[in-house]
Amino acid sequence: MKIESTASGKAFFCGEYMALEGGRAIILSTPQSAKVLISETNETNNILVSSMSDHGYPFLIDEKLKIVWLEENPKQLGSILSEGISQFNKGFSGKSIAIDTSDFFYGERKIGIGSSAAVSAALTKALNKLLDLRLTSKAMINYSREIHNRSQDSLGSGFDVIASFLKERALSCQLYGHESYKHERIQLPEEIKIFAVVNNACSQTSQMINRYEAAKKKYKDYFSNHAPKMKSELDRLHDSILRNDSSSMMNSLTSYNELLVEMDNKFSIGVFDHHHDLIDLAKNYGVFYKPSGSGGGDLGLLISPDKIRLDKICKELASKGFYLFEI
Repeated sequence: MKIESTASGKAFFCGEYMALEGGRAIILSTPQSAKVLISETNETNNILVSSMSDHGYPFLIDEKLKIVWLEENPKQLGSILSEGISQFNKGFSGKSIAIDTSDFFYGERKIGIGSSAAVSAALTKALNKLLDLRLTSKAMINYSREIHNRSQDSLGSGFDVIASFLKERALSCQLYGHESYKHERIQLPEEIKIFAVVNNACSQTSQMINRYEAAKKKYKDYFSNHAPKMKSELDRLHDSILRNDSSSMMNSLTSYNELLVEMDNKFSIGVFDHHHDLIDLAKNYGVFYKPSGSGGGDLGLLISPDKIRLDKICKELASKGFYLFEI
């Protein structure tokens, strides 16, 4: 018996922070994937095998459906697996669970494209098959979001999990209240090309969101006036994509980014920290650049309908040691 499943990485095209306020966000799936393989063993115990380690982690599931690690605790992956078993509320024995996240690393460096979200989604798919629950896609997405949120103490929208699960190139996602959401597959204009740029800075999404939430409370009047402007620009951006109007889309994306800059300056979140040199370089080439996700370093996007200009800046960045990949 072998069960295999995959889920993709993700990058925010737009809608960072406003996704938490019911604004439209567009999420991109990346070429990288997390892979989960479940197979039988000849042992009573289970074992977790990770591409991040050269040894396995044997475990049992007790009568309360809690994992008992028989040796070392694998921490992050162990937490996701533990929450997965809790979510499905069923145990098993004699299984090997191999989780491969090697796509999410460049050398020794982890790329900020949502490995934990991808693992949560891929593991949900695999456990659904193992336990023969035959859940619907919507139910599996909800399971994946719960597993990810609890294992990561996540404060985010959960859109990274949805994008990882569905593996569509572009999704429009929107929250309604705390639990409800909708998503739809959208087609970006064909001429729009996107390259992800991995820089040498790292940031913690939870820390960035905590700063954002604290600043919202501190500057209530400012935020109540500014947030609707940002959400309106996201609506215009979405409409331009539906019209296949790349020029209008780029104008709205630029306007949204300017509003994000203004909010970041007011809130001191640090969204654009470690991105300024890349922003200036992109301007010199006539290419649009923005941080992806919570910002603060790590991942940015080069976006343009002009492939020649994109190729030129990508060549320069590669010569400087940056890791890039097309989305």
